[in-house]
Amino acid sequence: MTAKAVPCPACGREVPPGMLFCGWCGAALDPPDAVNVHAERRVFGVPPATALLAVGAVLVGLAIWLLLSGPVIAGAILLFGGLLLLRSFPDLARRRHESGVARKTVRSYDGARGRVGAAWEAMALRVRARRRAGELDRDLAQLREARRESIVRLGEAAYARDEEAVERLRGEITTADRAIETKEAEKKKTLEEVEEKVEEVRSSAAPTERFTGEGPNVPPDEQ
Repeated sequence: MTAKAVPCPACGREVPPGMLFCGWCGAALDPPDAVNVHAERRVFGVPPATALLAVGAVLVGLAIWLLLSGPVIAGAILLFGGLLLLRSFPDLARRRHESGVARKTVRSYDGARGRVGAAWEAMALRVRARRRAGELDRDLAQLREARRESIVRLGEAAYARDEEAVERLRGEITTADRAIETKEAEKKKTLEEVEEKVEEVRSSAAPTERFTGEGPNVPPDEQ
């Protein structure tokens, strides 16, 4: 099918398609629309990331078989190579033009990695909170013991009609009560805050990248 001639924007005469300048008046013409062509690389007929995933899985499986059957050194070498290939797979699979299998696999990998990271961070938060709660429990035990001793001495002072000692011991008991109340409130706040942080970590756990299409973004006027 022969392409149609286009009119010159300056003189209006028809110009053969593909020309950059008008042959009648010399005016510059608009360049033809560029067409982007993506040359997808293949390894034995499949995208590189898919091939990398398959080779890595085969090496890991063969390494496990060798480790169980006897040749430990060969199995260890194959295991290292297979894990190295599998470690490189997500970065390669995040490219635009990989197969659906590669994209789904890397999404699962990113999701699992996000969940594992969130679980690890949540555990670390809880460990720190429990350590602080343990410190507060020890402080509370000491304060309660000091308060109990003050109450015993208060009874003895009251029995001996020692008004000065009674007032002093009553002040110590009041101070101990306030300290106990403060420590208990701090412990409660610590435990509540760590649960809020854990919930935030869990809700923020998600794959690092999302795939939104099968190919490159094409402007609406080129579709």
